[in-house]
Amino acid sequence: MDNLTHTLISVLVGEAVHRTLPPSVVLSDRARRGMAITVMAVGGNLPDADVIYTGWAGTTLDYLLHHRGHTHTVVGALGLSLLLFGAVWLWWLRRKVKPAAADVGFLAGVSVLAPLLHIGLDFTNSYGVHPFWPLDDSWFYGDAVFIVEPLLWACSAALLFVLPGRTARVLIGLVLTAGVVLSWFSGFVPATLAGLLTLLTAGLAALSRFAPAKVALAGGIATWLALTATFVITSRTAESRIEALLADRFPGFSTLDVVLTPMPADPVCREVLAVQRSTDTYAVRRAFHSLAPGWIPAARCAELYPSTGTNTEPGTGAEAGTNTEAGTGAEAATGTAANTTAQLTPVAQPSDDEIRWAGELAIPAGLLATLSSEYCAVGALLQFARAPWAIPKGDGWIVGDLRYDHEPGLGMAEVEAGPGRDECPRLPAPWTPPRADLLTGE
Repeated sequence: MDNLTHTLISVLVGEAVHRTLPPSVVLSDRARRGMAITVMAVGGNLPDADVIYTGWAGTTLDYLLHHRGHTHTVVGALGLSLLLFGAVWLWWLRRKVKPAAADVGFLAGVSVLAPLLHIGLDFTNSYGVHPFWPLDDSWFYGDAVFIVEPLLWACSAALLFVLPGRTARVLIGLVLTAGVVLSWFSGFVPATLAGLLTLLTAGLAALSRFAPAKVALAGGIATWLALTATFVITSRTAESRIEALLADRFPGFSTLDVVLTPMPADPVCREVLAVQRSTDTYAVRRAFHSLAPGWIPAARCAELYPSTGTNTEPGTGAEAGTNTEAGTGAEAATGTAANTTAQLTPVAQPSDDEIRWAGELAIPAGLLATLSSEYCAVGALLQFARAPWAIPKGDGWIVGDLRYDHEPGLGMAEVEAGPGRDECPRLPAPWTPPRADLLTGE
């Protein structure tokens, strides 16, 4: 989740907690609110401090393995909570503040809540977290909310007339305006859904202006939870439909995973990565799916996807695979994804209004296991890659994760390995590879 969303939701929760609990007998209303909002805003972003040591390590693999790493675990979050608690406690000592027991409990509560809220928000998208380390090193994916979701920004409209500071109100107003403008003019959100986002923002702003503060805050939090639940329910529904469709159209393959990425402000459209395996072949297939094909056809979903620049006119048969994620013109007509590193080929299945095939890549089922055993860089990448692929390059290989292949050169989730080319990460990680089912032969 982007840091702006983390900040807005954290401040919304912090203000709600402050107004819900009885007043402090020691701290002024302003002092306790400032403490609550500061701790929630800082703590709601603090797990992303892992960029400090990933930046020091200096390699792409270190970033992939350690961003959303140990600081995004329950154990790590509790450690960050201690830092937050200690920082405020030292501030109180410096200011000669003697907090009541209730104030200490309040501080402890928001210090624990803030980093855990960050992990919960990050879980909702397809990047993944592994919160239960060291008991469980597996990745967990929500596959429900786009990583930058303007509908969640809209929930902060409940703060617009509740927060006392003019600066905070102006900043929130600017964010809300940006969210509405982007929804209308970015080209990523259908007009109907942009209209709903606008009405939602205006409604919560009116609630903030005319309703009691507690009611407005409750409305903002309830809207956030309801929106998240909507995306979760629609994602699980789409997953069920897609798995049935895959079983019907690719009977010789078993489905190992279905990676879903929804569109911004859009619970109907999703990018799909189908990770499948037959006896001797591993395949990853990209598509776009619509839960309401009569309203928004899958071809339109492909056009709306933020990374697409493709010709998405409906096609059938061989033409069904012509929609590639970043190709245009002749490149889109070939289905070879000339503007991405993984050279996807057309899917030999017809597209329709529910699903639009964008391409596939198939390799021998044991290739990734072989490359992982031969090259340190590949083994490390496969501790992160959920939809891995490999293509030959000269006397070596390029290996990547199709979730993040949006450019023709090496991207953030791609490594080159071969004779004399095998860069290991500086900071090894314990994470179980998402595609351990390919590496162990299970």
